[in-house]
Amino acid sequence: MKKAVIVLTVIFFFCTLMVSAQPSGKKWEFGVGFSYSNYKFSGDTESEYVLNLPIRAGYYVWKGLEIEPELMLTKFKGSDTGVVFNANLAYNFKTSGRLKPFLLAGFGFGNGMPVANLVEGDSSITATIINGGAGVKYLVGNSAAIRLEYRYTHDHLKYEGGFSENLNIHQMLVGVSVFF
Repeated sequence: MKKAVIVLTVIFFFCTLMVSAQPSGKKWEFGVGFSYSNYKFSGDTESEYVLNLPIRAGYYVWKGLEIEPELMLTKFKGSDTGVVFNANLAYNFKTSGRLKPFLLAGFGFGNGMPVANLVEGDSSITATIINGGAGVKYLVGNSAAIRLEYRYTHDHLKYEGGFSENLNIHQMLVGVSVFF
């Protein structure tokens, strides 16, 4: 996993040398999507799935480089409120057409078990999250895009009493973004 993070960091650095990939004059992106997640705990033989609606906000800091944080809050009946914050960076490649490919990488932390951007909270859990992904945005005019993304997330969960486990999540996200 460390090699993947290093490779993505190098790719992001070289990508910043390219020209802008966001719509002309737009600095902010707000997105809502639909995700399908498939996950499996280490040691389990079967995987589970979850459907969800994620919300993202992004700010273009330089050319196609975008800061895209995610804050996830979820309250399940009978459990603590779960909170996970992900600090993501995305790079949107410049292309001549309306299809804009992008790469995404980030890390996060929280007090719950994140599954498909839902967080089942538990005060006895500490979650450390690393994620990476790729996708495309299809620009619709100068103010909106349809977004398709694959994301891999590796979560390291530590429980009170010293027990820990890893959770690997594969997600496909489809959504819309609005630029302003």
